[in-house]
Amino acid sequence: MSGTQSPIVVGVDDSPATESALRWAVEEALTRRADLRLIGAYSWVVAYGRSPMYSEFPETDPEQPRYVAERVIAEAITQVAALDPTVAVHGQAIDGDPRRVLIEESARAALLVLGSRQRHALGSSLLGSVSAGVAARASCPTVVLRGPTAPPSQNSSVIVGVDGTDAAQVLLEFAFDHASRHHRPLRVVWCWRPDLVASKMWRAEPTEPEPVEMWLSEVLAGWREKHPDVDVHGAVVHDRPVAGLVAESAAQHLLVVGSRGHNALAGTLLGSVSQGVLHHASCPVAIVPTHVG
Repeated sequence: MSGTQSPIVVGVDDSPATESALRWAVEEALTRRADLRLIGAYSWVVAYGRSPMYSEFPETDPEQPRYVAERVIAEAITQVAALDPTVAVHGQAIDGDPRRVLIEESARAALLVLGSRQRHALGSSLLGSVSAGVAARASCPTVVLRGPTAPPSQNSSVIVGVDGTDAAQVLLEFAFDHASRHHRPLRVVWCWRPDLVASKMWRAEPTEPEPVEMWLSEVLAGWREKHPDVDVHGAVVHDRPVAGLVAESAAQHLLVVGSRGHNALAGTLLGSVSQGVLHHASCPVAIVPTHVG
């Protein structure tokens, strides 16, 4: 299979997280009919030692990081072929800071896939320490494998967090499309908790549940017409956004939240909670850019 659209880019390294990222990416590639592009970013940091005559010398072969990255890419391509030989895949080892490399790759990708947060042999583990920074600045949606995807027999759902701003439409488009392609139910969640201070001081009154539920009903009516195959339900969760969405993520297929990037207003659900959710959710998390420009 050779995709006719932008590829799905997968960041790979020598950690166990690579396997879960590849499995998720292969399934996604099949539903999108897209190619996979595997990226192994590396950089050489000189470590100096002392000779008997006290002169400094580099302890590590400067080519070693490239060799490791190329080996990891080759092994990852073999894994993809074993998972599904119909998926077109190619890989590249790129010299550079992993964050910079992946952010640049995201400008030409349909989707960016990274593994769970953990540290491993390559010091600045590509699939660990860089995932949050990359997700916050990527040009395309970024999926971080925070936990195992629930088996289809569990009828796990796609969860999307919204807050009533215009950016919610971007998230709903991604969530409905994903739910439709993967034949999953969709749960649209607005986390609402009364601001007791606001009700007694100069700040605006907190949003009442009734208007929130009305907004959900009206917005979802339009999306139901576009995606009649998706079983969708709206819910108002009486909790703070991070806590509420993390609880919703348990044993689910995917949690979708937004990233403001550099051009959006501060303090909205679709941006301010994404990093907290990314670190605590128990299912894969999709961070979708909601800013323009």
